[in-house]
Amino acid sequence: MMYSFRNLNQILIGMSRVILNNGVWRRVRGFDCLEIPHPVTIELTNPSNRYITISKRKWNPFLPWAESLWMALGLNDLNSLPGRYVKNLYTYSDNGRTWRGGYGPRLRAYSGNATDYDISEPQYRHIFSGYVKLIDQLRYVIEALQRDLSTRQAIIQFGDPPKDCFDENNILKETKDFPCSRVLQFMVVDGKLNLTLYIRSNDILYGLSAVNITNFTLMQEYVANIIGIPVGKYYHIVNNLHLYKEHKEKIHQFADLRLTDHVNELQWYYKDRFKSLDDFDNQINRLYEYEKKVYSGECEDIIKFDNDMIDDWALIFLKFKKLHIDAEFNNPYLNLLF
Repeated sequence: MMYSFRNLNQILIGMSRVILNNGVWRRVRGFDCLEIPHPVTIELTNPSNRYITISKRKWNPFLPWAESLWMALGLNDLNSLPGRYVKNLYTYSDNGRTWRGGYGPRLRAYSGNATDYDISEPQYRHIFSGYVKLIDQLRYVIEALQRDLSTRQAIIQFGDPPKDCFDENNILKETKDFPCSRVLQFMVVDGKLNLTLYIRSNDILYGLSAVNITNFTLMQEYVANIIGIPVGKYYHIVNNLHLYKEHKEKIHQFADLRLTDHVNELQWYYKDRFKSLDDFDNQINRLYEYEKKVYSGECEDIIKFDNDMIDDWALIFLKFKKLHIDAEFNNPYLNLLF
């Protein structure tokens, strides 16, 4: 079933009702969860309104921007970005330093055997041949769309079977961090870039509404910006939308709100164009160096990057360290949020 909403506030309100009305209780890994036992599709008609502004929803608005930069850079070391903004993220690390299932390397440096399969008999299927190749899947998507705007092949895979299925002893993998998001598909519809995410499991409070939709709609926007086409709609297909029992009362608070009180028709996207993916990469690498100086206290100055999206991104990190800094964002949504 598909549920359509105009913004992320409405998604939190509407899907809280869906879980409370249609969910079933199940014991999972020692926790009681209220789950939707079948796949649901959530349509976001205005992906520019990707921000939670409901006063009862206490969350960290800095985290999705730190995670989004982390992903775009291709990193998975928590010390490098998100661990600075939310310390309990280390709880989900196998080694106390990295997220094994972090999306960054899977997005920008996916590793695997680059030789096509050529197997004629079952006894030959364990023979390895070929060479390992690192794949920048973000570059693949952009170049696929630039070659053919009608393509249905602009897909990013986050699942990585050689790393995720079995350990080095060929025993079923045990890990704290098995990637939730599995597939992203970019598709141009009516001249606008749509994005569809398939996610295997999603907590409504700390996954769907806190980071996932914000992260991926921001990616949708900068990919559209690089290609030079408008943003369309965002689709979030989740096979197991759930909440943990400890959060049930919070979810009731959101479900009791009225959707009509959270209608914002403003649609706002960044205007400055990235010339190419290489230009985008240059900008985010400069942004990362700036973030490190801001976080360490070496820099307290506002720096302009000649790009309105990157300028806002940088100001978010500065506001984290200097919460009362008197500066406005280009994006009017961010002026409401920070």
